[in-house]
Amino acid sequence: MIKDFEKLVAALITGSRWLMALFYIGLIVVLFGVLARFVQALIRATIGFASIEPAQFIVAALKLVDLVLIGNLIVVLISAGLDSLLSVGGTKQLGWMGQLDFAGIKLKLIALIAAITAIDLLETFINVSSMDKRDVLWEILILLTIVVAGILLALMDRISGERHD
Repeated sequence: MIKDFEKLVAALITGSRWLMALFYIGLIVVLFGVLARFVQALIRATIGFASIEPAQFIVAALKLVDLVLIGNLIVVLISAGLDSLLSVGGTKQLGWMGQLDFAGIKLKLIALIAAITAIDLLETFINVSSMDKRDVLWEILILLTIVVAGILLALMDRISGERHD
């Protein structure tokens, strides 16, 4: 009786990971939205290319890069989730999956978030004359906080890795 209960609990816990598949499907929908925004921004940048000022073109290019990085962030999350869905229970992994461990994924995510924040800050600097200086300061502080958090995460991973060797 207890063994059957343990098997049921184990099956429920192991099977519950498939609930996350709904979240990843939602992220795929969001990825299509990011793609639509990218195409929209690309069309705007290319149609007005001859008539816009260089600073505005730089802002348009930064927005495209920002959207690419957001797309990459979503893909990294989906890939990490797919890896966790497929790796339990002896299911054969795809060849390109499982290349990064949790620490690698965590650092890749924080690096993408820092890059996205830095690009937003670059856009702010281009338009700094029309910005509230306190808002600019907050953006700088947020970027620095993300960078410090990334450095601390990397240090923690390094320290914990040295203890396990």
